[in-house]
Amino acid sequence: MARIRIQRLESELLKLISTVVNFKLRDKNLAMVTVTHIRLSNDLSQCRIYYSHLDLNNKNAVATAFKKSAGFIKREIAAAKFMRIIPELFFEYDTTEEKARHLDDLFSMIHNENKNEN
Repeated sequence: MARIRIQRLESELLKLISTVVNFKLRDKNLAMVTVTHIRLSNDLSQCRIYYSHLDLNNKNAVATAFKKSAGFIKREIAAAKFMRIIPELFFEYDTTEEKARHLDDLFSMIHNENKNEN
């Protein structure tokens, strides 16, 4: 399948799932969740949904809430009628922000060391 079509479907799924999570789900654990990006498999049978959450202490509760709401999200995808096959949903915490924060800390530490040497 053409990767361009998959990217277009990923974009549409991102909009749809973000709307569902932010406005239709009533779980308190999903209140401050942001869907960052989505990856579809080449055969469209699996969908990985990456999310970030402001409260880092609440990761397990958010993961559990996503697992509970997977059926509702799949029904919303089916109701949108832009995919014939509804993919299996997998939710993963996006660590990009943590990695970026760690790199910023390393760069500032290197900058401070260079400043002290000069």
